Amino acid sequence: MPRHILFLCHPDHGHVIPSLAVVTELAGRGHRVSYLTAPSMVEIVSGAGATAATYPSRYRETVQGSAAEDPGFLIDLLLSESAAMVSAALELPEPPDVVVYDTSVLFAGRVLAHRLGVPAVQHIPVFASNEHFSYLKAAYNPDAPAAFSRPAAPPSWMERALGRFGELCAQHGVDVPAAQLWFDVPPCNLVTSPREFQYAGDTFDDRFVFVGPCVADRSFLGTWTPPETDLPIVLISLGAVFTGHPDFFADCIAAIRDEPVHAVLSVADALDPATLGELPPNVEVHRFVPHTAVLEHAALCVSHGGMGTVLEALRSGTPVIGVPWSSLDGPAVRRTAELGAGTVLDPATLTAEILGKEIVRVLAEPTYTERAAGLATAIAAAGGAVRAADEIERR
Repeated sequence: MPRHILFLCHPDHGHVIPSLAVVTELAGRGHRVSYLTAPSMVEIVSGAGATAATYPSRYRETVQGSAAEDPGFLIDLLLSESAAMVSAALELPEPPDVVVYDTSVLFAGRVLAHRLGVPAVQHIPVFASNEHFSYLKAAYNPDAPAAFSRPAAPPSWMERALGRFGELCAQHGVDVPAAQLWFDVPPCNLVTSPREFQYAGDTFDDRFVFVGPCVADRSFLGTWTPPETDLPIVLISLGAVFTGHPDFFADCIAAIRDEPVHAVLSVADALDPATLGELPPNVEVHRFVPHTAVLEHAALCVSHGGMGTVLEALRSGTPVIGVPWSSLDGPAVRRTAELGAGTVLDPATLTAEILGKEIVRVLAEPTYTERAAGLATAIAAAGGAVRAADEIERR
């Protein structure tokens, strides 16, 4: 029987894009899919087959800066986004039968599901967390043990966040303690990585379904035609959010100018491509380009470490050199390196010479490609959007 399924996600490409193939799959099965996000994402969610709904978001204008290194700032911002989302969702003309919420706005998803009395599914396009592994701890405090534990004396930012979350619950008549609603594991969690890539993957029970990356049409990012060259292709990207490092792209061009590779740079809104000057013949620059199209032909990906980019690279059997400018991007590239499918460079000491030598070294070592191919096999077996849609229908 067709159902009304509501997706909730803040306007972050790395969180919205991983859900689009699932939207398309569900819409293709006859379900009515609504997608609540910011106005900037309306076109891409509509193109996936959803009916777009919007809320007043400040995420994109605020997230740069402190959010990259301060978990309190980030959680505070996401609480504000969640509060606005709940208010907007309650104004929809038809209530949903199921709520699918991005893990970053779990505050909105869980309050809304309780308020409406409907089942919910958590969508996790980053690493999942349990008592054996904490994604936030791995990101913001990577030298500490990765296991999660509720602190006896929570840090001040968490106390503040719990207070705000409690206020949101009370505002909408949700009579569940804020800490319980935040930290308890929900019945269904869709994780967009294979279990083999997840830290402590064998410790997650059947409430976590590792469907792997869900990939569909990316024409909203433009088109790309492979160059007529025999040179190995290298995709270079810092994603679409923490892109405030324009000198990095100049270093990349200097690094590969005289190397036997063809580089495809995706700069998003970090800078005007024209400011990079005249490009060498083995470099092309785009604001946005469909990474999946490039990665079908690429021999290597140089990435900031966003989970989406890393998994898309591994899905194609492409090894990764990680340059994690943000704390939130460190865990994905460190895990890739642990599994032998890539390496990690420190952005604080990065130079064009270091990057150029590392690109040549990784391309020359077949082990990286072999390990990436093994992860590609695991990703193909995970089930992707079809399995994710099956799990949502179960609700």
